[in-house]
Amino acid sequence: MRKRFVRLAAAAAGVTAVLAGAAWAVASAPPPDAGPGRLALPDGAVVTVDQVISAARPRHAMPGMGTDADPVAEGERRVSVDITLRASADAPLAYAVDQFSLAVPGENARKPHRSVLPGTRLPAGTQLSGTLIFDVPVEAASGVLAYHDGGSIEVVLPPEAAGTPAGHETSPAGHGAAGHGGPTAASPAATEK
Repeated sequence: MRKRFVRLAAAAAGVTAVLAGAAWAVASAPPPDAGPGRLALPDGAVVTVDQVISAARPRHAMPGMGTDADPVAEGERRVSVDITLRASADAPLAYAVDQFSLAVPGENARKPHRSVLPGTRLPAGTQLSGTLIFDVPVEAASGVLAYHDGGSIEVVLPPEAAGTPAGHETSPAGHGAAGHGGPTAASPAATEK
């Protein structure tokens, strides 16, 4: 009888140790959605970098129709960073476009030049895709996308499409004009900071 009690006590202690280890592993693990191509935000939210592409230079629809109101500075080009914001299942996500930045080697971090990311709040358990457009040096090949008080991730910056008029580029799927995309599309680097 005593041997049986000792065996049961030992088995119970073993099960308790395994459960305690599992609880510790779950509690100390990074958010389940964080990984390559993603950066973690406060409150368990995640930003996924879907693609980084060379943005088309602004062009006129018809020759002689005024001046370009949004020129790119000499020695710079535009890149478009397509992202998806995902609020955690438990909490809404408050966000602001001006909290994103892109740092390229040898330069100060830059705020988005423009964005297509409406609103400032996502309900819990929802997601929103959008685009951040940055001006970067022509020679920049990589950068670090960051969110204030959140994570950061290295991204590959594709080269500017040489001599390709905006109306002749195709979408990533190769269907029709997209204004950007096609052969200059790049995915985020697999390293997360």
